[in-house]
Amino acid sequence: MRILIVTTSTGWGGLEMNVIKLAKELQLKGIELHVVCQQGTSFSEKIHNQFEHIVQLKNVKKYFDFKNASILANYCKSKQISVAFTAYRPDLDLLAWTKRKVNNFKIIHQQQMQIGIPKKGFFQRLRFKAVDSWLTPLEWLKNEVIEKTIIHPSIIRIVPLGVRIAPFLEQLPDRKKAQSFFGFQSDAFVIGVLGRIDEKKGQLFLLKVLQKLVAKGEDIVLLIVGNPTIDDPKGIQYYEKMKQFITDNQLEDCVKFAPSTNEIMHFYSAIDLFVMSSEGETFGMVTVEAMFSKTPVIGTNTSGTPEVLGHGSRGVLYQFNNEQSFIDAYTTLRKKLTSKEIDLDVIQQEAMNLYSLDREVSGVLKAIDEVK
Repeated sequence: MRILIVTTSTGWGGLEMNVIKLAKELQLKGIELHVVCQQGTSFSEKIHNQFEHIVQLKNVKKYFDFKNASILANYCKSKQISVAFTAYRPDLDLLAWTKRKVNNFKIIHQQQMQIGIPKKGFFQRLRFKAVDSWLTPLEWLKNEVIEKTIIHPSIIRIVPLGVRIAPFLEQLPDRKKAQSFFGFQSDAFVIGVLGRIDEKKGQLFLLKVLQKLVAKGEDIVLLIVGNPTIDDPKGIQYYEKMKQFITDNQLEDCVKFAPSTNEIMHFYSAIDLFVMSSEGETFGMVTVEAMFSKTPVIGTNTSGTPEVLGHGSRGVLYQFNNEQSFIDAYTTLRKKLTSKEIDLDVIQQEAMNLYSLDREVSGVLKAIDEVK
């Protein structure tokens, strides 16, 4: 079986990483992959030498890219490829025009981002009408798609994004070793937040909450792992504002910074509590990883986080940017941990049943079989 996987994104983040992870798994299942990217992008650099068949397009346009659509159509005809997969929504326009040039051509879209404002305009309708199967990771996203697009419910399938289970079943680094990896040692209760330093990620909010908890006598440390985007002035300003807040409130001993890392096992082993503090996280792979690692979670009661946390059965929720709501959630979680009301083994098993990479792969393979 041959599949076209299309990602012409110029960025590099969770979406692009998820596509590569899924592609590798599909390849292991014996599917012949033909990966399409845009020349000169981070994605094109990352997939170099990872896949045998790579098509690099030049100057991909957002709309009416007839030239690249013709290139793809001719390629699909020559390779006898009839199914295309994309997780990058703008690529639906390119694939819609490709579909017009290839008989019996099917398009599968894996949704990884929220719809946002309603998308029912002329050009958006053209894109969405070309889709044969729409995969969405959560029930709330399915409802949003039905409400804000013309996608028919009959072609929507809930296929959660997946995390590889095996690493979390191995021996994790001990606390001392894990904390040393991040350059600190502490017997205090350690809260961790992981991801790009950005206003919408809520790190400054956590610093403000930390200041109040410390003032109440809590023995607590906040580990912030991530970096601001170098070429984003607002991100840099936000980072400087965070550091100034730490200085102004004498929190230097209570806050530890560390750069982004792929050693996520060290991160979860170094902390006692993970916080998903983002304003609106569509899915939150790090929240899933936290549950896989048996780390308690507090998350914002917005976007996909409530559903990922079982609407509170697998973690504690708080209202975004509401300091008292967070403090209440933190107090509740500490009490539950002390009284052993939270069974982290059960939470891990539930999360693994729902959000394993194997389940994602099975869902994608089923969608491919349905549209063939």
